[in-house]
Amino acid sequence: MDTVAAVMAPHVVDLGSGDLVRFLGSGLRVVQVHSDGRPFGWLLKGLLHGSLGSALRCARLDATALHPQDEAAQDLLRPWIHLAGEGGRFPPPNGYYLLRGRGLLGFHPELEPTGRDLMLLASVGAKGAAAWLKARDATQAGRTALDGLPEVDLLRFFQRAACGTTPLRAPAAGDRRRQGDRRQQQRGAGRRESEQMRSELEEAFAVLGVGPQTPLRDIKRARSRLMRQRHPDRVGDDPKLIAEATRRAVKINAAWATIRKADTAGWLQ
Repeated sequence: MDTVAAVMAPHVVDLGSGDLVRFLGSGLRVVQVHSDGRPFGWLLKGLLHGSLGSALRCARLDATALHPQDEAAQDLLRPWIHLAGEGGRFPPPNGYYLLRGRGLLGFHPELEPTGRDLMLLASVGAKGAAAWLKARDATQAGRTALDGLPEVDLLRFFQRAACGTTPLRAPAAGDRRRQGDRRQQQRGAGRRESEQMRSELEEAFAVLGVGPQTPLRDIKRARSRLMRQRHPDRVGDDPKLIAEATRRAVKINAAWATIRKADTAGWLQ
């Protein structure tokens, strides 16, 4: 982590709906949408600035202060709602949104509370100091101190999202189960899993305009062609067109992910 960037990071800004457009600017931004006063998190802010750079700006947006009658806010936030998987619901779901300018790059659901920030920071600092004294390796000490924290998962997800061109959505907290839990749930669920996979594949083939017998390389070409034609960057500055293009891009990307998953599992053989 770039310690200087983390230490010099600006404070997290509290936004109203009228401040959002001005805040987004042209660089990387992370906006936490919340409805319960949950803090952004000092540790998360430091990690994000250390990884994504000191030019990053972070803010909190109170979802309870957003009015459904505010058409400008609805147009601006509609891509956020679609990417978060809550089509048609206003305001956007709670969580962290990564943007470059107005372009949406990624969404991560809100983190589960991990205790008071100061206690968490003290714990991380103590683990890091103990690891450094033992190994005299700063990199290893940092990894040891941060091991297992949900903030690190969010950071890694946003690192991937910041480098891509297709908006990414992290899985919901309920979907991030431990491997042992997944193994227990697989018992007796083979038929349901088979039916669900078949249904998801049919929808994915329809979205990409291909058939079950289409070779994977041709499916990949179809996906790339659709993304070139329907990418949000190609529709100009109209918020409604950007929202619709973002929704289509997310759907195309999800369809390709479904087909890749099925191929890995041997369903397409």
